[in-house]
Amino acid sequence: MYRAYDVAASALRYHQQYLDVVGNNVANVNSDGFKGSTFVFDEVLNQLVDGTGIAPPRPQPSGALNAAMAGLGVARKEITGDFAQGSFKATNLATDLGIQGAGFFVLQGPAGPVYTRNGNFSFDPAGVLRAGDGKAVLGAGNQPMQVPAAYRDRSFELNARGEIVVRDQGNNPVVVAQLKLARFANNEGLLRTGNTEFQATAASGRPIEGLPGTNGLGSVISGVTEMSNVDLATQFSNLIMAQRGFQANSRVLSTVDQMAERINQMQ
Repeated sequence: MYRAYDVAASALRYHQQYLDVVGNNVANVNSDGFKGSTFVFDEVLNQLVDGTGIAPPRPQPSGALNAAMAGLGVARKEITGDFAQGSFKATNLATDLGIQGAGFFVLQGPAGPVYTRNGNFSFDPAGVLRAGDGKAVLGAGNQPMQVPAAYRDRSFELNARGEIVVRDQGNNPVVVAQLKLARFANNEGLLRTGNTEFQATAASGRPIEGLPGTNGLGSVISGVTEMSNVDLATQFSNLIMAQRGFQANSRVLSTVDQMAERINQMQ
């Protein structure tokens, strides 16, 4: 009977983690570039109660005895990332970018490059294209994308190849910076670092870099940002399931406690 305490306690523990994952998804429903997570449960080892190890063995099949296995609770199998593309939100700002297809923007982090789908960018006074948290956006040659001083007072456009194009005095197009993107063999192996940013790990593999539209990478759209890919209807359903699971296992603990109390009161 007391095994039920451990089973219910493990279920409460992991349903709480399930609630944490769902709650984080709901909280970031309006975070540009956010990628949701999915909690996956798994059965833990079973304990053999009866049915094998009989000596001498009973004749088969009429004398066979099926194994009786008692489950020992639940565990977290994994928390997987959902990297499906989110919808685009029009901002009409030329520095806001979205990726149509595979890939991440590459930012200059304090300990190396970080990767994001959040294309809410802007130029600083020095003409460097930066993310909302101040990290520089890296372009071709692994250098920050920067508009030279001679062209900072002119209008520009950013095309699907990630090129920042300005016009010279003769109204001729001049490419002053080139964006680069990166993709990974296993997106779910990326490490979440906050701010809708990721770091490469051994599980994700090394980044596969290239210009937009090449090497399996998507194209770039200017004037939009990618919204969160969280589906609220699905998350509310998950929230109800997590709540019901938590309540049911709380009842298991209560019931076992009542049974133990009755046993202790027996004369």
